[in-house]
Amino acid sequence: MLTSGMRLALVCCVLAACFHDPAPAPAASPPARAPRVNPAVYDPLGFLPVDSEAVVAIDVNQLRASALWKALEPTVSAKAGDALGRVRAQCGVDLLQSVRQIAMGFRGLGDEPGPSGVFVVRGLDRKAFWPCMGHLVAADPRVTIANDVVLVKAAPGQNPAAFTFAGASTLVSVISPTASPEELARVIKGGAPLRASPAFLEVLGRIETQRTAWFALNGNTKVFDKLSALGIRPTAFSGSVDLANGFAGTARLRLDSEDSARNLAGLGQAQLGQVKALVDEVELLSEDADLVFRVAMTQEQLESIAKLVGMFATGP
Repeated sequence: MLTSGMRLALVCCVLAACFHDPAPAPAASPPARAPRVNPAVYDPLGFLPVDSEAVVAIDVNQLRASALWKALEPTVSAKAGDALGRVRAQCGVDLLQSVRQIAMGFRGLGDEPGPSGVFVVRGLDRKAFWPCMGHLVAADPRVTIANDVVLVKAAPGQNPAAFTFAGASTLVSVISPTASPEELARVIKGGAPLRASPAFLEVLGRIETQRTAWFALNGNTKVFDKLSALGIRPTAFSGSVDLANGFAGTARLRLDSEDSARNLAGLGQAQLGQVKALVDEVELLSEDADLVFRVAMTQEQLESIAKLVGMFATGP
């Protein structure tokens, strides 16, 4: 099921069709110097806030090549409604085939009306949308364009958003209660601030970032509050997923000590019996202060689970 944040991200991709450039200079004017490209457009961590509680990155090219995507694409298309079809018809662009990479950094998970952060989409060709400028904006009263920035008013349960292109194919969106062209400009000018966090870089060093998707959460997120009631307060949770051949996933839960990780691994190993019947390989162990969970599934096992997920997502 698409979360409110995912739905807003999809809206951002769709409304990118409405982005417009200023009018060209008169022909008699000398050619303008090419603008300096912001190096953050090439950085997987580019534009993500330094205080992000959760960071997620998806290699969409790898995802599209997987059998899981073939099983889930009908569900994603159905949840998107007619938005994808409108962009395809009016702009001649297939958004699901254009996007190469998605990255997001959010804080305030569990807050109302929703988390705040930055959403980055790479692969959308800015020039491909020029013929259909303004068409989709005109159809949505919540959307306006100001100073080359698309502004999306808040919907129930969501924050407002502001987005623009930071490069020829990099779309940057700010989602927050104060989303504005000025806030978005500060984010783009800031480059890749997350690289200034030693704590995040240490966690990142344990993640296989070349896989189809990876994630990292720090200990400040409210997601861990229920674990605190059990006497467990992780300082980080991270992992990655590879869909190249079936499914291979790794998750790491950073605890306060090696003893805590070792004791929790011993307790959890007794619960793996039912999981082993559904997957090819599964293990739970401790590495230093990390509780590490690894699982692998064959193509057939993955397709069976994907069908179940699709059934729950679409409903009766």
